[in-house]
Amino acid sequence: MAVIGIDLGTTNSLAAVWKDGKVCLVPDESGNYMTPSIVALDSEGNLLTGYAAREEELLAPERCASNFKRFMGTDKCYRMAGREFRPEELSALVLKKMKAAAEDFLGEEVTEAVISVPAYFNSDQRYATKLAAELAGIVCERIINEPSAAALTARQEEFFGQKEKDALWKEAEEEASEQCLLVFDFGGGTLDVSIVDCFENIVEITAIAGDNHLGGTDFDEAVAVAFCAENQLDWGALGKREKTELCFEARRCKEALSAQEAVTMTYRRNGECFGMELTSEKLFSLAQGLFRRMKNIISRAVSDAGRQLCDITQVLLAGGSSHMPAVQIFLSRLFGRNITAGNWPDFLVAKGIGIYVGIKERQEELKDILMTDVCPFSLGLQVQGDFEDGKGKMCMMIERNNTLPCRVTKYFVTATEFQEEICIKVYQGESYHPEQNLKIGELCFPIPKAPAGKEGVFVTFAYNINGILEVSAVSNSTGQERSTTLVSGLRQLSPGQLSEKREWLDAQQHLLREEEERKAILSMADRLFAETSGQARAYVEQIIEYYNYAWKSKSPIWIRKAGKKVLQKLLAVDMRMRQSMFDEGMFEEEFDPEEGE
Repeated sequence: MAVIGIDLGTTNSLAAVWKDGKVCLVPDESGNYMTPSIVALDSEGNLLTGYAAREEELLAPERCASNFKRFMGTDKCYRMAGREFRPEELSALVLKKMKAAAEDFLGEEVTEAVISVPAYFNSDQRYATKLAAELAGIVCERIINEPSAAALTARQEEFFGQKEKDALWKEAEEEASEQCLLVFDFGGGTLDVSIVDCFENIVEITAIAGDNHLGGTDFDEAVAVAFCAENQLDWGALGKREKTELCFEARRCKEALSAQEAVTMTYRRNGECFGMELTSEKLFSLAQGLFRRMKNIISRAVSDAGRQLCDITQVLLAGGSSHMPAVQIFLSRLFGRNITAGNWPDFLVAKGIGIYVGIKERQEELKDILMTDVCPFSLGLQVQGDFEDGKGKMCMMIERNNTLPCRVTKYFVTATEFQEEICIKVYQGESYHPEQNLKIGELCFPIPKAPAGKEGVFVTFAYNINGILEVSAVSNSTGQERSTTLVSGLRQLSPGQLSEKREWLDAQQHLLREEEERKAILSMADRLFAETSGQARAYVEQIIEYYNYAWKSKSPIWIRKAGKKVLQKLLAVDMRMRQSMFDEGMFEEEFDPEEGE
């Protein structure tokens, strides 16, 4: 029975384990570590997840769902081919795929997972994440904040990795013993900023801030909208498919800027070809509104930590969208020094969750690491307000960025004459007005009748590392006590309802993994064949013929080996095409049809 770590991302998801004294990323059946967080229904009604779904999105976006992580904990429904799916159900399908890949990799059943979420996920969003795990058949007792996981990776590699190198240990200990990190975790859909104090084996999160609706996809749309404006196209009048194609082309050009100074974005519509040159400076200019939001988030995190920008010793970039040169330009100008992405920012969070799995399993190599985390939002209750509107005001019990676990007790008295009950309404958020915050539950408590202010209760909030809040109240006069555990303001599902939803998801038509892989490969190959020309097209044609020959052999081993090889080659073509970096030498490889026999 294994425990794994899962980075459930807006754009891509990854899994990791602690194995043989180190973190191992979990490959899928084709050897890829990143699985697109996309779910689709094909024309026959089969459910597709990952690369196959991503290819389907380009062909029929109306049958696909993506970016659903942004709407976790809400009532939003995705309608695909006449069926409705909630965000946690779509996330469950991605988690099931990650679970299956880990079981193949480990050769044993996976029963439990540590799952990462944006640090700024509220109570409802965290509950929905745990619900998705349950629907996927996984126990998730622990949720870890994404930037905390990234910080754990950086600290473990920098400080503890040196411990094995005796000659360098003393020097590394002096240099790395105390640091103040700013973790800038910028993914496809969310931005999280954490301030992290590191001292020897201690990783202490001191403040967090974020935006769950600010990510790389917003830059894609900003580029697409600018493209339309420059070419006199009406973005609002375009259909879903046209917008999907434009955003896909915008993302391709945006990613190409990581390797070249300028790219030309093109789009063909109704026989007419439109174009726009894109540079990092131009992207920086047209996305000024997004960068202002970034600056506000950084300023809030630094201020909450009681720090200044000059106190930050290192800026750690995590998440795929931090690859953008425009983002690195923005951060370099803000901090007054050169800031670039380190090695593989896409994997920092996943590796950190893998390390945390090792800590949770009390692995010998990690026994000395201590990591603390903080409360992302303030928690409080509604009390009588200062005005006559009757709405009340917030009384904060646990303020944001308090170290977890934490426990606070306060005394409250009745507000009206001969009151028979005190109702403790619990909210999460920063607003003075309770109705503008997230209500996560309530606890009603009977009290003896008495004049206003003469009867009261001691209210205790106890908030643990798993984001579970226990609220208790004790009567001052009778000693009577009541308590309740709150994890979300959403409607809680009973065991029967959970079982019913799980059975419903399992009953949906799923392609076998081999068939899903084949569909992904052939769909990608068909798309690349249509988009390329010359030697590149001939190379893709060679790949298609090789894979079809392997499939006709009916040899499971050869099909699996060929699928892994072919998908890697197609992904390489796709990436180079996005970056306009074709190297004629890459097309010289010959595929031997007899090699698998």
